[in-house]
Amino acid sequence: MVPVRLELKNFLSYGTEAPPLEFDHFDVACLSGGNGEGKSALLDAMTWAVWGAARKSSGRRKPDEELIRIGTRHMRVAFTFDLEDTRYRVVRSFSRSETGKTTSSDLEFQLRDAAGEGYRPLTGATQRETQARIEDTLGLDYDTFINSAFLLQGRSDEFTQKRPSQRKEILTRILNLGRYEALEDEARDHWREAKERQQRAAAEVERLETALEDVPDWEEERAAVQADIKAQTEALSDLRDREKALTQKRANLEATAREAESIRESVASLDDRIEEHRDEIEALTARIEEAEALLEDRTAIEEAYDEHQSLVAERDALEDTRERHRTLRQKLDDMSSSLQERRNDVERRLERLRAERAGIEESLDDCRETLAQRAEVETRLRRAQAARQQVPERKRVRRRRDRLEQQKAEAREAIVGARQQLRGEIETLRAQIEEEAEALERREQIEARIDALRSKQETRAALDERMAEIEDDGTARSQAVQEQAGQLEALRDEREREVEELRRFREADGDVCPTCGTELTDAHREEAEATLRSHIDELDTAIESARAQLDEEKERRAELRRTYRQLQDKREALDDVGEALATAQEQKRALEETAEALAAHREKAERLDQRLTEGRYAESARRQWQACKQRLAETEVDAEAFEALQNRAAQFDRYADRLGEIERAAARREELAQKRDERDEKIEQLRTALDENRVAEDVQEDMEDLRAKIDALEFDPDRFQEIRERLQALSDVPDRHNALVNAQENRDEWMEQRARIQERIEDAEGEKKELEERLAECESALEDKREVVAEQEDVSEQVEAEEEALNDLQQRLGKLDAQLKQAAADQEALEAARKERQDAAADRQRYKHLRAAFGKNGIPSLIIEETLPDIEERANRILDRLTDGRMHVRLDTLKEKKSGGTKETLEIIITDEHGAPRPYETYSGGESFRVNFALRVALAQLLAERSGVRVRTLVIDEGFGTQDEAGIERLVEAIQAIREDFAKILVITHLERLKRAFPVRIEVEKDPSVGSTFELVGA
Repeated sequence: MVPVRLELKNFLSYGTEAPPLEFDHFDVACLSGGNGEGKSALLDAMTWAVWGAARKSSGRRKPDEELIRIGTRHMRVAFTFDLEDTRYRVVRSFSRSETGKTTSSDLEFQLRDAAGEGYRPLTGATQRETQARIEDTLGLDYDTFINSAFLLQGRSDEFTQKRPSQRKEILTRILNLGRYEALEDEARDHWREAKERQQRAAAEVERLETALEDVPDWEEERAAVQADIKAQTEALSDLRDREKALTQKRANLEATAREAESIRESVASLDDRIEEHRDEIEALTARIEEAEALLEDRTAIEEAYDEHQSLVAERDALEDTRERHRTLRQKLDDMSSSLQERRNDVERRLERLRAERAGIEESLDDCRETLAQRAEVETRLRRAQAARQQVPERKRVRRRRDRLEQQKAEAREAIVGARQQLRGEIETLRAQIEEEAEALERREQIEARIDALRSKQETRAALDERMAEIEDDGTARSQAVQEQAGQLEALRDEREREVEELRRFREADGDVCPTCGTELTDAHREEAEATLRSHIDELDTAIESARAQLDEEKERRAELRRTYRQLQDKREALDDVGEALATAQEQKRALEETAEALAAHREKAERLDQRLTEGRYAESARRQWQACKQRLAETEVDAEAFEALQNRAAQFDRYADRLGEIERAAARREELAQKRDERDEKIEQLRTALDENRVAEDVQEDMEDLRAKIDALEFDPDRFQEIRERLQALSDVPDRHNALVNAQENRDEWMEQRARIQERIEDAEGEKKELEERLAECESALEDKREVVAEQEDVSEQVEAEEEALNDLQQRLGKLDAQLKQAAADQEALEAARKERQDAAADRQRYKHLRAAFGKNGIPSLIIEETLPDIEERANRILDRLTDGRMHVRLDTLKEKKSGGTKETLEIIITDEHGAPRPYETYSGGESFRVNFALRVALAQLLAERSGVRVRTLVIDEGFGTQDEAGIERLVEAIQAIREDFAKILVITHLERLKRAFPVRIEVEKDPSVGSTFELVGA
């Protein structure tokens, strides 16, 4: 990675006017400026853009909020860099809402297109995905970068002070050995997959072998079932013929029974029809008799009918007159109601006008009261205006005191915060010390666990050996079972052939023997049959012996399988012993490192505790708190008097509004007086109209006209009622008259119809007699039906039973055929499963070796072992230049244990000019910096030359203040000596003597108003 361009806005001390930093103008440059002016902020901007982390924010809960410039709400950094001849750009931004309660951030990753005219996006769907793409492209994370190519201020000794295991992790990332961890995970996944395949294949082999054990029995049973089906089919055919004859006979009898039932229904129907005809004759006779009675009373009926018709005509005329009388009366009632409603409306208007006049009179009283307050309101308004003029000066004094109070509170919070932070560090250290002490208490337990796991590892090896022996023995047993089953099948086939030969010999006709072709005498026949029966008996004995041997072999194989499963269960319980042992050994090594760190943590906790006790913290905040307290004492404010003055001034608008209301009340009083006079005039007019009955005069005239029209109608209600009562008495006359007319018209027709119905009755009785004779014949033929039905049902049940038995045999034969067909497929699957089990076992062993090879104690460990001499050589070459050969560094990967033996580590051994190793802590600040510098540059060189993605940038922001003139000169020489190893080298310092050693400088200045800025000098 080589930086090309850096653009930043509102980042730390930089504002919106900072120019872009172009890296193309130099290879080696010095970044200079005063303390706190923003030198290191440029480097923090690069790491924040790429990794979202910076020196000032690393490990904080909300790092972005601590990097944004104070007083601004949007921060942005764009960083362009080259990587293996490809140009990339990262743009990261952070925004804060106006209230400060919500924040948002954005991240873009871009690749320059081949034409060089623009960038195309590589940004992922989320910021997490985009960050992962950036780190995958670079091939390293933030911690690896700052522990190698980036010597940050205050963290030059970070690699030296880390634990040995953490140093190895950094080397692993620098050497890009993380791919071996991925390979180890992939090999582990393949190993587990092969293990599952082997287990599945073994289970399948066992299942298939079990499934094929009964194949000979199935074949023997199939032959027997086929013979039974043949016999059952012949018996069923005879029964079906008998059932057919009986069924036909029963069908004929059923037809005769249906005919008899039909005849019975016809006879019943004729009975019903004869009865209906007799009812019709009776009804016609009654009608004829009634018609003759009406004809005898003909004169009286016609006279009554004429009277009824005359009364109906008179009633209709009177009803028309009554309807007009009712209409006029209704109109008169409606007009009377309308007249009363209009009088009521006038009275309501009169009451409303009187209420309005009373309201106007009350408003006039209110106006008089308001006008009486004018003098008092004007006085209070003048006093409020005077108070309003005094408030601004009092507020300025109050704001000065509030600012002092706020500064005093902020100083107090800073003091409390520093104390809490110091206490938090102490508590953290104490908790860490307790955790480390508790962890050390588990050392003996872990050692015992390691011994137990080693014992389990030996047990697992013994189980593997025993399982292999059983597997070989089981394979041999399975082959023996198959061979024995084949021999048994061959013996059965031979016996069937001999039995068939004996049958053919017994059925043979003629004088020639069918087996040998000689003359077939009685003696020869007996001898040949005896020979065949003897051979069949021998085969039966051999078959029984072979079946017993096959059962014995199967039992032995089953016993081996049970033993193998038991051992397999024990072996599977020990599958993770290797990983558990490695984990326990790693835990033991970590505890040994923890023991070394415990003393340092206790010493640091004591120093912090002493600072807390002596109060040596937040000294600037303490001074600020004291100054604010003194200035507050000099600035006195009478809060009660100020509050009273503010209240009086606040009344100004209210009194001004009140005075305006008084002016408006004076104008309104005249208007209200005029409205009162108008209401008085209207009230007098309405009251006069009611008293003199001059309301709705047109309605009163119309009512008089209606009364005259009602009197002109001559309607007699008594006559109308008399007619209605007479018509009620003659109400049956129209019906009797109609009946008379009907009798005159239909009497002769009814008499003819009665004669025709009598003839139909006689015909129906003749037909009934014929049907009863046929019914007697049918009942005679049905006398033996019960016996025929019983016999037919019995035969049908026999057929059904025989068919069910035949169906069961056929189902059994189909099942046996399917089982034998499946057995043939299972035999092929068994061979495939055995091969799959063998292949899976081989793959499992292969991936087990690959796991060990890709593990941390495999190829990565070997690469680190091969790399450490190169790092030592590079570091010592730089250290020799810096110390005139007085100091050397050595990296040891093995360390002797107190209990004996060695353990893996990564120790840094420093020797002085006498060749004697000394602890790192005993060297001075300048000496320790040279060691740190040499090691870190060596790591940076390694990072720049590694395979894959190279990071060819070195940044040094540390330690030059600890060097004298000679030390600085040697550092400059060392930097110049390694410049060919890096594309860009940046040295950050504020020392004038060091700045002069570099022709190209980036000079940083800080302006109070616009923030930090810089200028490239000498490029």
